[in-house]
Amino acid sequence: MTQHTTTDNPVIAFTDDTSNSIEQIAESLNVKYLPPQGMSRASQLIPFLPFGSSTLWAWSRDGRFPAPVKLSPTMTAWRNADVIEWLESHTSITCEEV
Repeated sequence: MTQHTTTDNPVIAFTDDTSNSIEQIAESLNVKYLPPQGMSRASQLIPFLPFGSSTLWAWSRDGRFPAPVKLSPTMTAWRNADVIEWLESHTSITCEEV
């Protein structure tokens, strides 16, 4: 019996989970995506917000936007879930007014 070994056809290993995650889809489409878990710093949130960083800090201070969490003396971040909830609540108000 002759053994055939070919190196021209690479073997593709399949995993049990072949579905693409939302992060992979967003990355492949070059779409910005804010994951619901985890935390983000101001510079990471600004692309998703309808205002700039000075408004982000002012509104966080006076309660119009979710409060940030102080992670260290020089690092502050917001919970992504809180930001997404705020965005969804303000988007639905804006859509209903139109």
